[in-house]
Amino acid sequence: MGKSAQFPLHVWLPDAMEGPTPVSALIHAATMVNAGVYLVARTNVLFAHAPQAMLVVAAIGIFTAILSASIAFTQTDIKRVLAYSTLSQLGYMFAALGVGAWTAAIFHLMTHGFFKGLLFLDSGSVIHAVHDEQDMRRMGGLARKIPITYATMLIGSVAISGIPPLAGFFSKDEILGEAFKNGFVWVWLVGLIVAGMTAVYMFRLMGLTFWGPSRVDRQVEPHIHESPRVMTIPLILLAIPSVLLGLLIGFPPENGLLHGWLAPVFEEALATGGQHEAAFSLFGIDGVLILASVTVAVLGIVVAWRLFGVELPLLRREPQPERVQAITARAPFLYRASLNKWWFDDLYDLLFIRIGGRIAAALWWFDRVIVDGTVNGIGIGTQRIGGQLRQVQTGRVQNYALGIALGLLVMAGSYLVITAR
Repeated sequence: MGKSAQFPLHVWLPDAMEGPTPVSALIHAATMVNAGVYLVARTNVLFAHAPQAMLVVAAIGIFTAILSASIAFTQTDIKRVLAYSTLSQLGYMFAALGVGAWTAAIFHLMTHGFFKGLLFLDSGSVIHAVHDEQDMRRMGGLARKIPITYATMLIGSVAISGIPPLAGFFSKDEILGEAFKNGFVWVWLVGLIVAGMTAVYMFRLMGLTFWGPSRVDRQVEPHIHESPRVMTIPLILLAIPSVLLGLLIGFPPENGLLHGWLAPVFEEALATGGQHEAAFSLFGIDGVLILASVTVAVLGIVVAWRLFGVELPLLRREPQPERVQAITARAPFLYRASLNKWWFDDLYDLLFIRIGGRIAAALWWFDRVIVDGTVNGIGIGTQRIGGQLRQVQTGRVQNYALGIALGLLVMAGSYLVITAR
């Protein structure tokens, strides 16, 4: 949960956006956050013997997915939107692991790696074009000025939204389908809602960044240009698997190359859980589930298109900021909650920095003054007593004899006093 930034240990990942964008792409798409998903998948046999633990994994995953998607709605930093998108997609993967869709989770991990790496490098190209500006409110109208970045980011946005035949469609739809067929209808329903939310916030990002009138600083706008080839070639190379990977390793659905490769890995876990992967039926329940997920994703894109505009060869619509403001005015609490990330940062600051810091300071004072003070006091007292006693040891026999005589007199006097009573 901590490694893959699942609720409630999710707050660190968006803050990691302060680093260079290629590093962000590496963290979000490849090496770091995927480790938690891989670990659960690799220990599938252990989890298969603990269905209650798998239920917890599914619940945490799908809650993280919808929580992060709700926060991404209102963020204005282009990299922060993608960061919360990563949280949401990782939630999808954990939900898949929890419902026993082991192969689907790894499938989505692979496809997500390509289109999320693409999206982050695209955001870096955008930031480079507008001279290190990350606020999408100060962008707009960039589609014609940086066409390669625009085209590849559009591909990544369509892929993550789950529109066929791009890679994200196959893996996301397989997660939802397996959740429904394995009896986790609530996971499927929340995942379906998240699919629509993903399409909305991703095409909000596209609208604010590339479409509509330019809001770029007047001093910067004349200098906007496409990134050099050293930046655009990786975008093109990542766009290719973002389009084709699902077809190459995930087709036919639930029976593609990846499923054949991973079947021996998850065979024992599926047998332990009493699960079996039913044959895919396009004209059965699978077709209905695909239609539902694609419809929701398309509706999300349409909503974003109507609110934030679109500029395509055969389609053009101006953004309508007044409608966005009117919608947010109807639900001010939800808007503030999303904008403030549901106040998790503030809550953690209160609990762990303020309250926790004061408790830690009090404990440090107790340890320093009471515990260490007691130990040090005993040591100092012993040292001082020893220093005083050391003066008695003069090395002279006469002094010792005098001491013995005085001691005897005291003992004799004490005896006489006691016996007189």
